[in-house]
Amino acid sequence: MSQKSVTSGERAGEETGDELSRTQSPGSGRSSPSSAIPEVESPSQGAAEPIPIAATYNRNTGVFDANSVSPQEKAAYAAKVASAQMSQWAYSNARTQLTSGIRSVSNMLKQLKEENEARPVDVNAETNAELEVLRVNLRLDRSSVSSTQDNLGLDRPAMAALLGSQIQTACSHLSSLQRRVGDQSSKVFITGDVNTGKTAFCNALLHRHLLPEDQLPCTTVFCEVREARENDNIEEVHAIPLSLVPGSVSECISRYDPHDSTTYEVFPLSELDDLVPQSEKYAMLKVYIRDDARPADASLLRNGTVDIALIDSPGLNRDSVQTSEVIARQDEIDLVVFVVNAENQLTLSAQEFIALASREKKLMFFAVNKFDRIRDKERCKRLILEQIKDLSPESYKRAPEFVHFLAEPRHDDDPDGNGDDDNNDNSDDDNDPNFKNLENSLRNFVLKRRAQSKLLPAKTYLTKVLGDLTSISKSNLATFKAEESNINEELTSLETEVAKATKHYAAFTKDIDSLADQTVTETYDYTKQSIMQCLDINVSSMPQYQGISRLYDFVFYTEHYIRDQIRDSIVRSELHARAETKRAVEQICGDAQEALGDEFMSNRAFDSSLMFSQSVHSLSKNFSMPLEISDLYAPSWEGLMDYLSWALFSPAKLLQGGETTDEKTEEKGTMALVGSVLGLGNYPLSQYWKRPSLLFTSKLPALAIYSLGGSKIITTVVFSGLRTFTWRSLGQISGSVLAVATLLTVSYFVHDLPRALPQNLLAKYTARLQSLDYIHTNSKRISGEVAGVLRIPTREIVRTCELLVDRKQETRRGLERRKQSNALALRFFDQLLASATAQQSATAAINLDIE
Repeated sequence: MSQKSVTSGERAGEETGDELSRTQSPGSGRSSPSSAIPEVESPSQGAAEPIPIAATYNRNTGVFDANSVSPQEKAAYAAKVASAQMSQWAYSNARTQLTSGIRSVSNMLKQLKEENEARPVDVNAETNAELEVLRVNLRLDRSSVSSTQDNLGLDRPAMAALLGSQIQTACSHLSSLQRRVGDQSSKVFITGDVNTGKTAFCNALLHRHLLPEDQLPCTTVFCEVREARENDNIEEVHAIPLSLVPGSVSECISRYDPHDSTTYEVFPLSELDDLVPQSEKYAMLKVYIRDDARPADASLLRNGTVDIALIDSPGLNRDSVQTSEVIARQDEIDLVVFVVNAENQLTLSAQEFIALASREKKLMFFAVNKFDRIRDKERCKRLILEQIKDLSPESYKRAPEFVHFLAEPRHDDDPDGNGDDDNNDNSDDDNDPNFKNLENSLRNFVLKRRAQSKLLPAKTYLTKVLGDLTSISKSNLATFKAEESNINEELTSLETEVAKATKHYAAFTKDIDSLADQTVTETYDYTKQSIMQCLDINVSSMPQYQGISRLYDFVFYTEHYIRDQIRDSIVRSELHARAETKRAVEQICGDAQEALGDEFMSNRAFDSSLMFSQSVHSLSKNFSMPLEISDLYAPSWEGLMDYLSWALFSPAKLLQGGETTDEKTEEKGTMALVGSVLGLGNYPLSQYWKRPSLLFTSKLPALAIYSLGGSKIITTVVFSGLRTFTWRSLGQISGSVLAVATLLTVSYFVHDLPRALPQNLLAKYTARLQSLDYIHTNSKRISGEVAGVLRIPTREIVRTCELLVDRKQETRRGLERRKQSNALALRFFDQLLASATAQQSATAAINLDIE
C-alpha cells in the first residue's frame, strides 16, 4: 500500500517527498493545508524530536489512519521532512537570488537601451560574433553574402538600432523568466518535427492513451496536460478559442482563467480526437486528467512535490506559422524534451529551435524515437550526438542522462482510455529499459533536481546576458578609449591648424586690404592730378580768334573748350579707375582662390562698365561765369615791350609760339618769314581779306601808327626848324607822341586779346574749381566708388576666412562634444562592466545542485 502524509505548504511547491500528499477539503476536491500538520524544527535548531504523525492517507482505500505508522517509520519520516525543508530552503534562496538577479539585469538592459538611444553602442563584427543573446542577426540569403560577414558592413547607428531591438526582446524575455521563476509549477515542453512521435511519447509518459495518435500529423493545437486536482478533480478539456484575441495565440493563452468560463469551452476527454486538428479555431487545449492510479513515485503529474504540466506541441516544420508559435512558446517553459526521428536526425528547423532554446537552457532532453528501425545504430548515435554537441554542449556532456535512444512507443491501453486499470502500467514502454531510463532521468531532473529544471534556464539566460553585457562593455570601453585618444590627437592638431589658419587669414586679409587701399589711393591721386593739369593748356591749342566781330563766338568756344578739358579729365580718371579696379579685383580674386579655394566667388563676375553709371561730375550752371571787361586784357611788360619793339629790338622773335625766324624759315620758307615779321600769325591771307579785323592781331597796326606818327613828328620838326625845342614845339611833339602811344596801347590790347581772354578764363575756371573743391570732390567720388567695388571681394574674403575658421572651430567644438559624450559613455560602460561582473559572480555563485 502506498501512503502519503499530509504536510504544509505543498500548494506552494514546498512538498517534502514522494510520500507527501495534500489533505482534501470535504466535498471540494481541492487541496488545503491541515491544522493537524506536525511542527518540524529547522536543522539549525538542533536535532529534531520525534514528530507525531497527525494522519496518513491510504491512496488505495481513500481513508486516513493516524495509528498505522511504526516508530521507525516516524523517525525516517522526520529525517526526510528535515531534508525536504533544507532542500526547500535552498530552493527558495536560489529563487530569491535569481529574482533579484533578473531585476538587476533588467535594469542594466534598460540603462543600456537608454545609453544606446543617446549614444549608439558599438557592436562590431568580432564582438557580435561573441554575443549569445544580444547578437544581431540579419536573415539574408547567405548564398550571396559571405557567412563570415555578420554585420554586412553596417555603420554604428544601424547596428545600434538592431541591438536596441535585441535588448527589447531580452527585456521581455526576462519579464517572462521572472514570472516563470515565481511560478511554483513546472512546464515540460515536448516538441520536435512532424511525425517524430511526440504525441505517442507524451502518452507514454502519462502511461495512458490520452492524446490521439496517427501515422499522419494530427496534432495542430497546443495540448497542455495537467492534474485534475487543479480543476476540482474533474477530468475534462478546456479549449481556449482564438476569438478571445483574434490573430494572437499567445494573447489568447494569457487570457485563459480556469475560474472564468467565458475564456474557454468545456469538452469531455473523449472529444480530443476532434479537437486537436482545429488549429484555426483554438489556441490551446488545457487537458485535466486524474493521475492517481499510480503511486507518487511513479506519477509525473501527481508527484507530491510540484505541479507539472506536459505540453504537446505541433510539429516544427508543419508550416511557418505553427513553427513560429512553437518557438515563441519555449520562452515560458521550464524543460524541453525534443523528440527526434532517428531516421531523419535533426532537421534545419529543429537545429534553429534548439539553438534558440539553448540561449537560456543549458540542458535539454533528447528522445531519439524509432531507433529500433535503424540498422547501423552506432553510426546513427554518432551523427545525432555530433549535432547535439554543436547545438547543446551541456546536454552532450551529460548524454547518458539527457540523450536517450528509444524504440517506437506502443501501448495496450484499455479501449475506454479512462486510465483506471492498473494493468496499464505494464505497457511495452515499461519493458523498454531505455524509455525507463529516460523516464527516471526526467522525473529526477524535474522533481529531485527541481532547482535545475526550474531555475537553471533562468540562471543560464542570466549568465549569457551578463556575458553579453560584459563583452559589449569591454568592447565599447576599448572603442571609446581609442576614440578618445583619436579625438585628443585631432583636437591638438586642429588647435594648431586653427591658430595657423587664423594667423594666415589675418595676414592674407591685411595684404588684400593693403592692395585695396593702394588702389584707392592711386586712383585718388591720379584723378586729382588729372583734374589739376586739365587747365594747364597752351593758348595755341585753344580755339582760334576770328576777329572783333566774332568775339562772342570766341568766348563761347573757349569756355566750352575749357569745360571739355575738365570733363575729359574726369572721364579719363574714370577710365583709369575702371582699369585699376578690374586689375585689383582680378588680383584679389586670384589670390583668394589660391588661398581659399577655386570656388571662391566662382559664380560672380566683375563688370567694370557698371561703374560710374551716374554722371554726377557734370558741370552745373553755377560753374558758368559771366564775361567781364577785365577778361579781355591781360597786359604784361614783356608782351607790351615785345609788341612796341617790333622790327627794332626783336625782329626775328615770333609773337605766336616763341620760335626764331631761322627756325620758321627752315620749316616754312620765305613766306612764313615775311608773315611772322609782319605778325600775321597762322591765319591764311584769305582770312584777312574776309575778316579785316584780324589785321589788328598782327603788327600792321603798329607799323601804321609808327608810320603816321613818325611822319607827323618829322614834319613838325622840319617845319619848326630851330624852334623845335621851344615850349610850343615841344607841346606839339608831345601831343603827337601821346596820340601815337595811345593808339599803340589800344592796338596792343586788341592785338593781345586772343592771348589775354583764354588766359583770363583759364585763371577764372581754375579759381572756380578751387572754390568749389571740385578736384577733391571728384577725386573722392571716383576713389570712393573704387573702394566700394573693392570692398565686395575684400568683405567676401574676410567673411570666407571667418567662415573657414568658424568651421574649424565648429569641428573643434564637435570634437569637444564627442569627447564629453565619450567620457559619459566610458563612465557608463565602466559602471556597467563593474555591475555586470559583480552580478555575474553572484549569479555563478547560485547553487542549483539541490536534491
